[in-house]
Amino acid sequence: MSKTKADYLIIGQGIAGTWLAYEMLKKELSVIIYDEDKEETSSKRAAGIYNPITGRKMVKTWRADDLFLDLENSYQSIEESFGHSFLHQTPVYRPFKTIEDQNDWDGRIADNHFESYLKEIPKKHIGIEQINDPFGGIILKNSGYVDIPQMLKSAKQYFENKGVYRGKVFDYSRMKLKEDTVQYEGEEFKKIIFCNGLVDNPYWKLPFRPVRGEIMDIQCDLKSDFIINQGVFMIPKKDRITVGSTYDHNNLTFEPQEAGIKSLSERLRKLYFGNFKIIEKRAGVRPATHDRKPYIGSHPVNKTLGIFNGFGTKGVSLAPYFAKHFVDVLIGKCEIDEEVNVQRVF
Repeated sequence: MSKTKADYLIIGQGIAGTWLAYEMLKKELSVIIYDEDKEETSSKRAAGIYNPITGRKMVKTWRADDLFLDLENSYQSIEESFGHSFLHQTPVYRPFKTIEDQNDWDGRIADNHFESYLKEIPKKHIGIEQINDPFGGIILKNSGYVDIPQMLKSAKQYFENKGVYRGKVFDYSRMKLKEDTVQYEGEEFKKIIFCNGLVDNPYWKLPFRPVRGEIMDIQCDLKSDFIINQGVFMIPKKDRITVGSTYDHNNLTFEPQEAGIKSLSERLRKLYFGNFKIIEKRAGVRPATHDRKPYIGSHPVNKTLGIFNGFGTKGVSLAPYFAKHFVDVLIGKCEIDEEVNVQRVF
């Protein structure tokens, strides 16, 4: 006879699984986490940038007003719980490519939809040596990056201390679905929630659109208090600059490809005129979806199966908000947001 050990069994302790488990524990729900702790995961290879204004046209990211309202407070709270620092609040500087870009932003200054994210709009070179910005650019607030490997390491220790983490491979063939529960390894759960990225899952055949991205660390003479983002991003760190990223939907490998590194280097030279030395190269495959929105909710047939997945390139900004939302859904506090409801694909 199986004995109930927890309300929820979470598979995967990347950005998504970490935030979901953390929010569940805050609501005093009982949780068990299964995680392989592999080196090659999309979360561990992520640059960790959060940025409210994105894309070539520099528009607000999807649901920015919801996501960024409390984002930094959420990370500060989880830092305090985990006992480690990994949030780096850093303004993003996005140089204008042309005088037309500059003129376009003149018309946006008074737009209330942007004012909470804009710190400054300089009209000329802001004085960062060897950066190509003759027309100035926009300086964003509510932006920065999260040291994801440090966050996940701290989270693992936090969950281990609470006795809820199990560094094991999950075996789908050993899962037994009952009408109201799921049994696994002699334990019984109300629901099992998959947060394990692009792993082949026999119960969830979803239209993911995975995308590989290269990132490289360089040494150079750049001195900047900003993350600089134009064609590539440059994240200043203690002893290096992290540069990214590429987007490849075809060659889905965790090994960095020379073509991708070459593309990064060529784009970097258009932004930064100084010499640089590549000291590390890496790649990740992000679990993006067909419509660039996460998959959240319950299985259409087996209601004891849930999913919290598909956060793509913006997991750092999406996961905290939607983890809180999904927990509220699970405890009956609200209905699921239809834009992210996994039922939309069935």
